[in-house]
Amino acid sequence: MISMSLKEISTAIAAEVKFADLESRVTGKVVIDSRKVSPGDLFVAIKGENVDGHDFAAQAIKQGAIAVISDKEIPGVASLIVTQGNSNSKEVDQPTVIALGKLAKYLLQRLPNLWKVAVTGSSGKTTTKDLLAELGKLVGPTVAPIGSYNNEIGLPQTVLECDENTKVLILEMGARQVGNIKHLCEIAKPDTSIILNIGTAHAEIFTSPEKIFQAKSEIIDCLTSTDVAILNQEDPQFAQLKTKAKVISFGLTGSNVSASNVILNKNAQAQYEMEYEGKTSLVNLKLIGAHQVSNSLAAAAAFLQKGIAIEDISKVLSNATPKSKWRLQIEKSKNNVTVINDVYNANPESTKSAIKTLKQIGEDKNTFAILGEMRELGNLSKQLHEEVAALIQKLEIKNTLVIGNGAKPIYDYLLTHEYSGKLLFVESVDSALVKAKEIIQTNDVVLVKASRSVGLERVANAIVQDFSDNLTNNSNQEVGL
Repeated sequence: MISMSLKEISTAIAAEVKFADLESRVTGKVVIDSRKVSPGDLFVAIKGENVDGHDFAAQAIKQGAIAVISDKEIPGVASLIVTQGNSNSKEVDQPTVIALGKLAKYLLQRLPNLWKVAVTGSSGKTTTKDLLAELGKLVGPTVAPIGSYNNEIGLPQTVLECDENTKVLILEMGARQVGNIKHLCEIAKPDTSIILNIGTAHAEIFTSPEKIFQAKSEIIDCLTSTDVAILNQEDPQFAQLKTKAKVISFGLTGSNVSASNVILNKNAQAQYEMEYEGKTSLVNLKLIGAHQVSNSLAAAAAFLQKGIAIEDISKVLSNATPKSKWRLQIEKSKNNVTVINDVYNANPESTKSAIKTLKQIGEDKNTFAILGEMRELGNLSKQLHEEVAALIQKLEIKNTLVIGNGAKPIYDYLLTHEYSGKLLFVESVDSALVKAKEIIQTNDVVLVKASRSVGLERVANAIVQDFSDNLTNNSNQEVGL
């Protein structure tokens, strides 16, 4: 972060200063985890479901924090006290989270020449964000989110990593309701916005496809006529998207940035010819899955329209490796079982892509789809799980193990539609571990996929470990913001 005095910060976030020297300067980072505080940092006390950051404010000061952003006075602790918001909340409307956003917005005002690229979509956000971060190095020092820092807490933290040397800021924007992305755009004011796709993720929360469309559209609603919107021409709702910005489309054919002669190798890695304004360049992706062609085109479009050479972009894309775990992560056990670990999260679009990847990688082998529930689909849940089942049948996946009642429509559909493969259903992850140990053999190819909260990383890890510790939860839990 740019070095700032407490006086400057307190003015930016409308805070009252207590037990602190206004001329003291924050020279380090802005942190929300007291265990990560270093001398010169600013600590933000946030209330979570299980922990209240205010309880660790004094410890943060002992570790070298210059001050604490707090929603109340803490005796003897140098504090910037903020009151806008709901002080009883544990959500993003609490005062310290609002203040975090204000500080991020202020910092960006101090960096008017920073190029800000924002990305959203029902699937593919994090992978595309990682590609954008790699491409950013072609321009200069780049800041991008860690993991899936894409909400009202994670996005400001990413912004506050920027300093005077930063040239490119990459931002991932997620939404749990209409208005979330609009708020994130009010903080960051992106110059280039990308919509990868508009699918059915979180259909239960949004209640209707129209609201999903509205939520994702907010990332281009905020743009001006001098900004750029990068849109997926192959998305069914492409024609309905409206923006004041210049539109750059991407897709396989007929787009501003397109891909031709797409070939998938035996590991489901794509090779294609990227074309833009009459120029072409060969891309050989190391990322897994045919859908990565679309993600890479979207990332490339942001930099092509900035004038970066297509050959330089294709080289970066070809050298890019997966950065985020549990997203089509390929692992092998000592018994040569190939595991496609895609348990970070699941929605209908990403699950279908994963099943296609399973078919490609396991073309001449014994294939297993181990699937749990895709959550937050509301009234569409049964239909969307059945669509996944129909794809399993169409692609002739040889074995399907369904876990939990939420995913049971997959099992029921295959059972009643003359599925030719081996079909199994269990009610729990522990039962799935036992069953998987019984049926998975040397040289099999196995996809493990479900929504994050189902906990199927236990299954993926057990298979990779040849079931040496199959009933132990060794998942190394990760929280995606």
